[in-house]
Amino acid sequence: MKRSYILSAFFALGMLFAFSCDDLVEEPVGLLSPEGFFKTPADVQIGLNGGYSAIEHEAFWGRKLFLTLILRGDMVSIGDQTTAARRIEVDKMNMSSNNGMVSEFWPKGYEALAAINYALEGAKSVDAPEEELNAVVAEGRFLRAFIHYHFVRLFGEIPYIDVAFSDPALAYTLPQNPVADTYAGIIADLEFAKEWLPDAPALRSRPGKGTAAGLLASVHLTLENWNDAYDEAKWVIDNSGSFQYALEGEFADLFDPSIGAPSNELLFEIDFSGNDAAGAIGGSNPSTDYLASVTGPRKDERFGMGEGWSVAVPTLAVYDTWDSRDYRKAVSFDTLMTYLGEDTPYTEWGSIPLNVARPHIAKYYRSLGVSGAPSGLNGRDSEIDQPVMRYAEVLLIAAEALNEKNSGPNAEAEGYVNQVRSRARRELDGDPSNDRAFPANIASGMSQADFRTAVLEERRLELAFEGGRWYDIQRRKMAETAFSAGGLEQQAFNPARDYYLPKYQNDVDKNENLTQNLNY
Repeated sequence: MKRSYILSAFFALGMLFAFSCDDLVEEPVGLLSPEGFFKTPADVQIGLNGGYSAIEHEAFWGRKLFLTLILRGDMVSIGDQTTAARRIEVDKMNMSSNNGMVSEFWPKGYEALAAINYALEGAKSVDAPEEELNAVVAEGRFLRAFIHYHFVRLFGEIPYIDVAFSDPALAYTLPQNPVADTYAGIIADLEFAKEWLPDAPALRSRPGKGTAAGLLASVHLTLENWNDAYDEAKWVIDNSGSFQYALEGEFADLFDPSIGAPSNELLFEIDFSGNDAAGAIGGSNPSTDYLASVTGPRKDERFGMGEGWSVAVPTLAVYDTWDSRDYRKAVSFDTLMTYLGEDTPYTEWGSIPLNVARPHIAKYYRSLGVSGAPSGLNGRDSEIDQPVMRYAEVLLIAAEALNEKNSGPNAEAEGYVNQVRSRARRELDGDPSNDRAFPANIASGMSQADFRTAVLEERRLELAFEGGRWYDIQRRKMAETAFSAGGLEQQAFNPARDYYLPKYQNDVDKNENLTQNLNY
């Protein structure tokens, strides 16, 4: 982690405090001494806001990390071949050790960790009732686990950081932790968060008990701790009433930023605010997202916000193999744009400069444009609240874990998949008599292998283009098939290298305890 990135996190915290406390403007000397200004749980919360700001930054979830995740999977590939080489490297599995995507989101992630750990260190000196203080500490520990969980899956052995540094130079003496040790820290943080967070937080962009348990279920699923994965998912399901979780009645509403209240299906979301980039936080990238921009069609004239950039575009095989009887297909894909004043189907988009003749992702660009919500030029500063984890995923985690722990599916496991499929059958008009017949309930009596395949396929469709497909490919070691001639996307995947990304080379060069991943 670069000294400048850590100091920028401290500076961001200082700016936040400056807006809320005149004394800190006059006496900023204690900035690197947390006990100097963390006096109440509210102060700790302000400190954690610095972590949220880094997570929402364009360099992290606003574009760089999220774009990396969807390009790395087998459902999305580069459309405009003149786009930045760093993106093409991610897609084509030929990343250099100095890849420009990693060089943005790696330091931004550790900047977020610096802010979070700084606030958690300050919490140790706060005199407040245990329940009140621990609720805020639990929020910080959830965020710390969230970032480490992404990084350990992307990079393998990484520095696991759960302390604040008064001297940023100490960062270059950190060892890289064995993967198992990093996961142990993640699990400990999430278990603490599960105990102390509220049942139902006021905002879905803030974690609650169910958020922590849902992420714990995902962690255990990744580690193939099937019993624990099932137990955590089942606990969320059994307490869904208290947590105010339920499947959204209309699938499309999950991606409609014009709907005021957040969906009860969301366990956690990234809360972006449209047209805020030029505000008090300054610059063009803090708390801004480019999800609509990079996924929308180039030269599209439908919406006042302007065209998309045709960067991350589904492969044609993804569209062609998705059964058109599945309503989720219509929600997930954009197949008609306006070009030179005419409705133009995707089959003609190849003649449009910098576009490609493939359906585009509709969950961000089209949803934003139709809603009329604040967006910024090209949708690059939108009102999208992006789902990170949904109740539908918890149901599918429970189903997958049950199948593995029981050496085959049972009625309970089948029921969880059927809940997700039942929602996918609902028509827009709200009249159950008009609901579709597809996708049908999952067949009873499937083998363990067939049910496993069915659940992974359900995850692929239900959670399409939401950032999780790469992790499924990685944890199930499916890449050699996924990127083969018969897969949805053909890439030269090297299993000795490409299951991990290259670590940030600048930190590898400066910290003798860090080693670059193999074959980079």
